[in-house]
Amino acid sequence: MANKDKLLDRDIKERFKYEKQFVKDPDEHKTPGKTLQIIIAVTLAVIVLGGILYPLLTQLFG
Repeated sequence: MANKDKLLDRDIKERFKYEKQFVKDPDEHKTPGKTLQIIIAVTLAVIVLGGILYPLLTQLFG
């Protein structure tokens, strides 16, 4: 049984070594579209909150 375990471990190590050549590390730089997405998300959040709060405040103080 120990021989099968060693054979299995060796096979797994060989497969990982073989497949590692196909793996690429991700790039370290940010994608240029991420900043734009954050700006759009914040702008939409402000618009939505303004659309909710403005009628409430006008009813309360108006």
